[in-house]
Amino acid sequence: MKERASKFAVAAAALVALLALVETAVALTAGARVAPASDWDAAAAEVRAGFGPGDLIAFAPAWADQVGRAHLGDLVTVEMAGRSDADRYARVWEVSIRGSHAPEVAGARLVKESRHGRVRVALYEKPAAHVVWDFTAHADEARVTQTPGTSPPTGGNETPCYADPGPSWRCPGSRLERRTLEIDYRPRRGILAPAESARATHLAFTEVPLGARLVVYAGIHDYYARKNGSGLVDLALVVDGKELLAARVANSDGWKRYEIDTRALAGGRHTVRFDLGATDPAWRNLGFHAEARQ
Repeated sequence: MKERASKFAVAAAALVALLALVETAVALTAGARVAPASDWDAAAAEVRAGFGPGDLIAFAPAWADQVGRAHLGDLVTVEMAGRSDADRYARVWEVSIRGSHAPEVAGARLVKESRHGRVRVALYEKPAAHVVWDFTAHADEARVTQTPGTSPPTGGNETPCYADPGPSWRCPGSRLERRTLEIDYRPRRGILAPAESARATHLAFTEVPLGARLVVYAGIHDYYARKNGSGLVDLALVVDGKELLAARVANSDGWKRYEIDTRALAGGRHTVRFDLGATDPAWRNLGFHAEARQ
């Protein structure tokens, strides 16, 4: 028994020593893998020389985003940083380190690439989706109302929320607004619509042109909201009185995409309404963004 315990102690000591050696080696070589500021400056200069209106800049890996924006932040608009996807962009400048690739270039055609020390710059091209209507951009045109009920009802006792500049709206127990959200630990451009106790909220847009599809993204805004609450949020999309989407949004969904076929409605103008509610509304800060696309 003592011999077995002694062998175990020796093995444990050997493992600790090996771990120490590995950590020491990583610490000694880590600096050699870091791209210096001069490499980032050279990469940024190339991007600036070829960057055009409507281009996208994507950094890889994702954690390098803040370093990249320190060198190219003036070109990264709020809309670009808070994008839901890269579908509307025809050209993507990928600025990457350590052999990483941004998800935005998946399936795109590589046009050119170059290396600046440890930083790689690559230009990709791909077909771009034509955005017919951006609901976040047109948020100031929404009519916001509430009705009794914990799930989105069809009507009855409708009361308005009051519009403020921003755009934003003051409802009895919440404030809706267009803003940059934090969903899935990333900035997301969209509309913040917190759920209220025993009331459903409706955002209605009239005279909306539609294309072949409606693309909706939704998630729970703010780390503390996801930490302190766990209730589901009901989200419905209604076009001309007909429900085309009924979803339940959870903490674990991240920034979830929903796509609705609207080819039968393309070419006309329609009333589009977003309904939301929650049976457990505590900390339920729903954020969403939607676009009508060709």
